[in-house]
Amino acid sequence: MPPPRATPPRQTIDLGQRLAADRHLQAEIDKGLASLAEHPPPAVAQRIARVLNVVLEPSWSEHADFQDEALFPILTKSKDATLDTRALLNRLSREHAEIGERHRGVTIILSGFIAGRMTPADGVAATLTEVVGLRGRHHATESALDGMLPNVLETADRHALDRWAATRDAPSFPVNLILDLWD
Repeated sequence: MPPPRATPPRQTIDLGQRLAADRHLQAEIDKGLASLAEHPPPAVAQRIARVLNVVLEPSWSEHADFQDEALFPILTKSKDATLDTRALLNRLSREHAEIGERHRGVTIILSGFIAGRMTPADGVAATLTEVVGLRGRHHATESALDGMLPNVLETADRHALDRWAATRDAPSFPVNLILDLWD
């Protein structure tokens, strides 16, 4: 009988895949916000606003929490981390907070679209365009993270990611929304 195979340590979260999936989701949200600023017909604006109203806050919260609480500590303690690395991570964290704050205003706009009380003609197009620009600049800056990801995580980092994932109240976004909407 052959000896049992040793299973390699399991990496709970593939950092590269997680960042790529999040980047795609955030880009889709940006497209939705930009399309609202382009004066779509009211029924279309209302549908787009409904979707964005559901995904904007939880997707951004998951985006910022994952990076600030899980990814950035790993990158900061890396042997390759420099002062420039730390400055970049601090900048991205500040931008997470700033964009999260700006989303509060966007949520009010989305609610207005949903209720039929607001259209892009009401002067909200500039606000939406500004937020999309802010988010876009953030995503462009964030692309530097791809080159910082370790190829293999140390055991302590894998355990830290497992502990972080265990603190989440729901499955990763957008799975939590799919499960909520399915019922």
